[in-house]
Amino acid sequence: MISYKLRWLSPRLMIVVPFLCLCLALPDALRAANNGEAGKRSRFRLDIYSGFSLINPGDINQIVDYDKNVREFTYDVYFNYLQANNMIRSWNKDGDGAGKKIRHAFPFGIRVRYYVSDFLAISVGCQFMKGGRARSLNVQYTRNPIDADAYLETLDISPYRLVVEGYGPSVGIHLFKRFGETLSAEAFFVGGPLFAECSYESRVNYTWAIQGQNYVWEPFTSEVILAEDGSGTGLSFELGGRLSIPVFRRIDLYLEGGYAYQMVKSVSGKGSETQGETLKTWEGKWRTKTETMTTPWGTRTWRFPTNYETEDAGTGDFRLNLSGFRIRLGASFGF
Repeated sequence: MISYKLRWLSPRLMIVVPFLCLCLALPDALRAANNGEAGKRSRFRLDIYSGFSLINPGDINQIVDYDKNVREFTYDVYFNYLQANNMIRSWNKDGDGAGKKIRHAFPFGIRVRYYVSDFLAISVGCQFMKGGRARSLNVQYTRNPIDADAYLETLDISPYRLVVEGYGPSVGIHLFKRFGETLSAEAFFVGGPLFAECSYESRVNYTWAIQGQNYVWEPFTSEVILAEDGSGTGLSFELGGRLSIPVFRRIDLYLEGGYAYQMVKSVSGKGSETQGETLKTWEGKWRTKTETMTTPWGTRTWRFPTNYETEDAGTGDFRLNLSGFRIRLGASFGF
């Protein structure tokens, strides 16, 4: 998988480096323009870029809502029920335990442009983007019975990982306009196939303990590991604009932005659940499933994505949406 080959590359570093280069090169760019060094444009140019993209992959983000809501219903709502019915004196919670939704991603890539004329260029390239990361979550509940020692329940969730990735080749059309010797502008449209992946992993270590005046006893611990992966193919289109400044005769630095439509409508993959010594595995198409939980303290219904195949009627389509506005910094080399 390409994601494992590129995992060593830090997206944040890919943003900082071009920005610093842009700041440092601006004085040289102006001097080069004044001295006439920014001459005739090369027919072939190599672009390298990285940046930041706003995305909202709503279907996969439902996992975060589901985990949070189930935990609150199982603990917070349940303990409020016990306290309201005089079954415990009080209870309290330490920590949050809520995961973070994927709101942005870091794209980077490379392309080669060929200038057909002074105002028109075509390009081929490849790009990669990644959003989300692994986190560590912890929450502890303390339950104080009426006439007994306190009960402690601890959920240590590490890692809690939700990641999306997209990559693929692209071809594009670029319209070019020069404004004097120090600035040029482009409008571009690029498109191509999109190969996308999503993954979810939650490793929950649960501890139940009794806390007395001078002791803490842990009679029960357990570990549950849930992991699901998916991949699929879709289409990617991007419309945007770009501003460039020449640094030397064959080097430009540029800033570009636009909106990218990136959608995968069918995602499939493997999943597994480990509870103690028991391992369960499966493989299937990702769907959004409806689940209802009925207890003495209430009833709740949730929707969540999974690739665990069921015959339930309460399932719907799942889409991996990586669309969003993006901004990039880059360097262009003529040859």
